[in-house]
Amino acid sequence: MALISRQRSFEDVATVDTSATIQIALTVIAFMVAFYSFQKDPGIRKLIFHTPLLWFLLYTLWAAVTSLWSINAAMSAYRAFETLAWFMLICAVITRLYDRLDIFEIIRWVLYFALFTILFNTLNRARQFGFSLFSFDTLRMEQMWSTPFFFLALLLPVGLFPKAVLLPVSIFSLSNTAYAGMAGGLFALFTGKGATRKIFILAMIILLAAISLVGTEEILKNTIFYGKKGVGIEYTSGRDKITFQIITAAREKPLTGYGFVAGETFIVTKVRHGAIGAHNGFLSAQLGTGIVGTVLFAIFMISMVFKAGSKYLPQEYRTAFLASAILITIHTVGNPGLGSRVYGTWIPAMTLFTLICMVQQHYSYLYSDEDNLGDTELS
Repeated sequence: MALISRQRSFEDVATVDTSATIQIALTVIAFMVAFYSFQKDPGIRKLIFHTPLLWFLLYTLWAAVTSLWSINAAMSAYRAFETLAWFMLICAVITRLYDRLDIFEIIRWVLYFALFTILFNTLNRARQFGFSLFSFDTLRMEQMWSTPFFFLALLLPVGLFPKAVLLPVSIFSLSNTAYAGMAGGLFALFTGKGATRKIFILAMIILLAAISLVGTEEILKNTIFYGKKGVGIEYTSGRDKITFQIITAAREKPLTGYGFVAGETFIVTKVRHGAIGAHNGFLSAQLGTGIVGTVLFAIFMISMVFKAGSKYLPQEYRTAFLASAILITIHTVGNPGLGSRVYGTWIPAMTLFTLICMVQQHYSYLYSDEDNLGDTELS
């Protein structure tokens, strides 16, 4: 999907133009390839049915069911189909990589995929909108592809090139959500050993020193509320009004919701014309799929955090994965992505979660084989 340019205005969210038509065609092709692989490869079925990815599959199927009472049945049905297609394709790709590469090479492949996407998007955006290749506008636009992989690039020996691109794009993105996610992920470093724990302690010392020397209000004014007239919820980008409208609407239909994606699109555009969505995966789930969908989605997200911190993972992977899972969870609260349509952080977040499930499954089977071998020797 990164290869398709957005030709229409950012305000015309429901318009079907050439790029949208191509994306629909790509979605159909993605589903056909993924479904064929799903039938032929038992590894894909094992990956989905034996990990937290099963909860996301159930959430997606329930999202499709909501098209029966959706305020826009066609939109809900298509967006659910789109979600299913790309979810299954990502699972198929990670499984195919697992059949051909070792674990560390898969991680490097995923990071270079992110690098390629960032590079292509940057060049394409410069061509379409005239953005400078090295401007803060570029960094801000690409943080959704860099930030989910921030801790993999930071903590793992993946090479200079991924670190040189992913870390600066994340750090200098000026995205409050990105910073909140990275700050939350730092707490996972406390579970690490050696260098990772030192990074956590150093980061906390710098943060506490900054707060004590500068003051909390001054830090907020120059970070979260940079360029605003003051510090407070009333000086945010307007998401407070969108959130209030969504919560109010969700209370009116808490059990069933208004239909996957269609509900949030209808409600959000009432507050701000041209808005993409709720910018909060959990609110998107509640507004679109009701309590049932929200519970399934919440179980998936919580299970992923526990999966990322699995005792079966080697220490270096466990720390990087847990930090990444925490980051993505926080990201999901403030950015478009999981829980809604395939947009924003959806593909990088799902790719990373699928990678975590595959790696954890790999090491859990290794431990299981060692235990069985030990039992055989004892007998």
